[in-house]
Amino acid sequence: MQSPVYLSLTPINLSEHNVYTRVAMNRYSVLILLLLVTLFTLACGDSSSSNRQLESINIKATADVEQVQFTASGTFSAPPTTVAPLPVDWAPGFLAPPAEYVDYTLTTEPYVFSCLGYPSGTEIEVTAFAPKNPSAPVSGSSPWAKLVMSHSAIACP
Repeated sequence: MQSPVYLSLTPINLSEHNVYTRVAMNRYSVLILLLLVTLFTLACGDSSSSNRQLESINIKATADVEQVQFTASGTFSAPPTTVAPLPVDWAPGFLAPPAEYVDYTLTTEPYVFSCLGYPSGTEIEVTAFAPKNPSAPVSGSSPWAKLVMSHSAIACP
């Protein structure tokens, strides 16, 4: 026959155990709170830059003997408020509101029109447009309502 096995039970002081548990939980709570605040900040981004919008486009036209050149600058709602040259898409003539969406490709290059072969005084018209959002991709499609547009004309010399 086997002899019985006796277990010795030592009482645990639960009050000490609870203190250590509370300290550990408080540490984890602080870490979790810091992690949540960090994630929220990263997800929302800098609110001052996200509200910055293109308000207007200014087109400067210059003419020499053979060509007309147009350059664009932009005015924004928050600093930096003026950007020159402004990345825009150029369209010859006056751009009337087309379909609901407009395809665009932005460039900082000037729009150049050669006046060779045109009589002096021929009026050259151009339209510059760009998305209101300065973080928009360089090329894409945008609803007409989310674009800023400007029109300019100058005569060939």
